[in-house]
Amino acid sequence: MIDAIEKRMEFDAEPERVWRALTDGAELAQWFPDVGAFDLAQGAEGAFTWANHGSHAARVEAFEPPNFLAWRWVRDPDKDLDTGVTTLVEFRLSARDGGGTVLDLRESGFVREQDRQDNDDGWKSELGELTQYLQR
Repeated sequence: MIDAIEKRMEFDAEPERVWRALTDGAELAQWFPDVGAFDLAQGAEGAFTWANHGSHAARVEAFEPPNFLAWRWVRDPDKDLDTGVTTLVEFRLSARDGGGTVLDLRESGFVREQDRQDNDDGWKSELGELTQYLQR
């Protein structure tokens, strides 16, 4: 089995602020996809689209404000959720002692090692953009 991706980030922003950055479509588009084509809510389906990476179908699997969000998305662009290779992305938010937020990200379900490596590199970049966005 191919290992999951696991990342931990700490932010000075409070959990409710980080939650909005993860779940509000307008805020999400400031740091993650170029376009998020759905509202993030339990069971919502849509797509994340990047000019350089295409459109990736996604479905919200869990939505527990303001602490847990999980979505399943298709690895390859322009594939259907029911027939494409998917992974599960989970965000857990917790209050940090002394203020701020700890974000634990986990992406699992990889069937190809190259996909895991590509997404690991992608999360380094995207979480860096989230850090910059929250510092504005």
